[in-house]
Parts: sequence; structure tokens; C-alpha cells
Amino acid sequence: MASRTEAEWIAALETGGPALLARVEERADEYLRWLIEFASIPSVSATGEGVRECAGHLRERMRGIGLDAEFLETGAHPIVWASAGAHERKLLVYGHYDVVPAGDADEWPFPPFEPTVHDGSLWGRGVGDSKGQMIAHLCALAAWMDVFGELPPFQINFMFDGEDEIGCGDTSDYIRANVERFRADFLYTSDASTLGVWDPGLFLGIRGALYVELHATGADIEWHSGSYGSILPNPVTRMAQAIGTMLDADGRVAIAGFRDEMLPIPEELYGFAERLPAGFLPPAEEFGVRAFEREDPLGSMFFEPRMCVCGIEGGYTGEGLKMAVPTSATAKLDFALLPGQRPSRVAELLRAHLDRHGYDDIGITVLSDAPPSGVSSDHRLVATAIDALHEVWGRPPVVIPSIGGGGVFATFVDAVGLDCLLVPYAQPDMQEHSAQEHLSLEWFVNGIKTSAEIFRRLSLSALSGAEGAGSA
Repeated sequence: MASRTEAEWIAALETGGPALLARVEERADEYLRWLIEFASIPSVSATGEGVRECAGHLRERMRGIGLDAEFLETGAHPIVWASAGAHERKLLVYGHYDVVPAGDADEWPFPPFEPTVHDGSLWGRGVGDSKGQMIAHLCALAAWMDVFGELPPFQINFMFDGEDEIGCGDTSDYIRANVERFRADFLYTSDASTLGVWDPGLFLGIRGALYVELHATGADIEWHSGSYGSILPNPVTRMAQAIGTMLDADGRVAIAGFRDEMLPIPEELYGFAERLPAGFLPPAEEFGVRAFEREDPLGSMFFEPRMCVCGIEGGYTGEGLKMAVPTSATAKLDFALLPGQRPSRVAELLRAHLDRHGYDDIGITVLSDAPPSGVSSDHRLVATAIDALHEVWGRPPVVIPSIGGGGVFATFVDAVGLDCLLVPYAQPDMQEHSAQEHLSLEWFVNGIKTSAEIFRRLSLSALSGAEGAGSA
């Protein structure tokens, strides 16, 4: 059919919302089959198993709904890319088709790569993280084509990553080398669950991260601890003492200058935290501990930069005795950062802190770093997403201040300058990365509807030239 005029598009969009959502319902079983086929292909980025086959399947699915999909070769696992429509207003939709290893098959209630419908959910590796949430955008576009017969009157760029689960190193390098390709008004992704919220929700920010490994060494070989334990340097003890200097008596980061570059936290974020549902953070006992480390755990979760010792290793920890002075120790630390804090600067401050406290012999290796990002609740895409979620679910979404982050989002923020919005299409108990991974079928279908409704609202906004979301 011939392309609509602007006036014809506006008329069709203003009245076409119910038909679009109804079309998603009509094709829901078919879309579930798409997901089952997609999730049946392993695509384990850590080993390479099935990755390129899965990428090829995805590319053909995209071509089947009218997209000119292609591989962007990063040197590792390919990005699957396509553009829909052409307009100065652009939305970049991000997702990833790779998955983590399945692990012990005996722990799974169903075979991990034989997706199975059970108790209102689809069970299997990758169904939630993130193939189901990712393909929802394509299902929405397929329903769109059924109803409107042509691509949206604004531009949607789809970027589906093949190495999210292994750190996005080659993907990030590709983005930095091809920044212009990824320019857009904003980035939209659904790669998450809603944490403790059983209502639709969205995150206004992604906390930054600095993940480092510390190294301490002692003697070249082990010596009997009964004779030499008090006179040879003990790297395990030294590592523990060094880490102890980084935290104060209340467990807060005690590295000089750590908070100096933090930006003031907007008052609206405190308000959103206060309005979270009562069950968002269950009692400490449900985590198997007696108490939280903070009197205000929610405040700490969202508004306090912090350090977590993720692991420490050194010496003999096997069965029985081995009286020997360790030769080395390693610790892994994760710093969660808030807007204004730069991972590179925090790494410098950590080095200076160790040197100042006499631990200049302890080495630091940065394993991952990601600057924090966030958007205001009055950002036009946020307003659009809130209205779309309300329309689809019949109740307003919960606005969550932030979520722990890292990965490729940092590259989009740092290298491309994109605002990023995270709108999960998975329920809180998705159990990603575990043998219990599953995606609620209700959430899957409502995720498709949400993408479709966002496409409709952004189309109206692009045609009208408005800064807001456009009329419903």
C-alpha cells in the first residue's frame, strides 16, 4: 500500500491503539512459539555453543516481519541489527540473544534448552534473560505491521547483542568505533526483572560499577606455619587488613575522596523510594540472615555508594590440616557508584588509599567499569513508558530509582551520550542465571503490548514534533 500522509498517520494512530493491542492477543500463541523456537537454540556466549546459529535464526525472524536485518561483525559474536522506518526522531532498542551456561542439567525441572510451558510460565535457559523480553519488541512490530501495514513513521533501530553475558568487550569496542550508527534520541531496553515488585515497573537509573581484583604475594614457596608463621609476610592476613582500611565502623567506604564527585540526589528519587510497595524488600529473615547491615536498607540500596567484597581467596582451605604460610591472596571488590562518580577516578583513589596505608605492594586489576546513568521522570520517553504501562496493565507502574548495572549500557552513556531507560518485561521471580529460570506468559504478552503501545505513542510524538509522549 502507498505510504500514508502525515494527517492520515495521525488519524490512524489516534484510533488504532485498541486494534493494535487486540492483534497482540490474537497472535499470542504464535508469538510464544517464536520464543520457544528462539530459546531452543543454546547461544552460550561463554563457550560459543550455538551463538551464530541463534543469531542467524534471529536475523531471519526479523527479515520475516519486514526488516532488513544484518550482522555487524565485532570480531567475536555478531550484533544483529536492523532499522525500521526513517525519521529524525530515533529510538534505539537494545537486547541480547546470548545466555549463560545451563549448568547442572539435573537441577533443572525441565531440560534447559527444551522450553516448557508449566504453571503459567515458560521454563528454560534464556527465556527471561533475555530472549523473551528481547523478542517482545519484534512481536510488537509484527502486530504493528498487521494493523498499520507499513513501518512506523519514526525510526526504530534494533540492536541485539551476542556477548552481554561475557562483558560486552567486543560489542563496546564496536560501538566506540562506530558511534554515528548508534546515535538516537534515547535507548530502550527490557533486560531485567522488577526485583521485588509484582506490578509493572521501570527503572530511572542504572548504578555505575567498578569491579577490581586485588593481588597480594608472599614468599615464593610455602613454609611451615609452626616455624615461620610469625616472621614471613602472610598475604592473606595482609589482604584482610588492607580491605579493613577501606570501610569504616559502619561498613561505609572510607577511601578519601570517594564521595567528592557525587551529584546531589534529586528529591523526586527519594519520593519514589518511599512509595515502593511494602513487599519490595522482604524482611532480612527471608534472605536467611538475622538483620540487614543498614538501619535504612532501601536508602542504602538506592542512595549510598558502596563496596562489596565479592570474594577472597588464598592459602589452604581444603579438608583437614595444612600448616603452611600462604604464598598469595586474591580479592574481588565491587564498587556501586552513583551519578557523578567516575570509575576511573575511584580506581585512582583506591590505589592512593592502599599506598597511603602502607599497602603499595598490593596490585590492582580493573576487571570491569561502568559509569552510572539516569533519566528524569519527566523525560519524554519515561512519560511515554509510564502511560503505555498504565494502558496495558490497567494500573500505574511502580517507578524504581535505580538498579545495579554495568555492561554495554555504560558504553552507550559514555561514548554515544544516550539516555537509557530500562522497562522490565519479566516478573520478580524470573530467576535468571539459575536452573529455575522462567518467564510468566502474562508478563510476556503484556511486554509485547507495552512495546506496541510505546511505538504508537512515539509515532504520534514524532509526527506532531512534540516533546511529550503524544496523545493516547
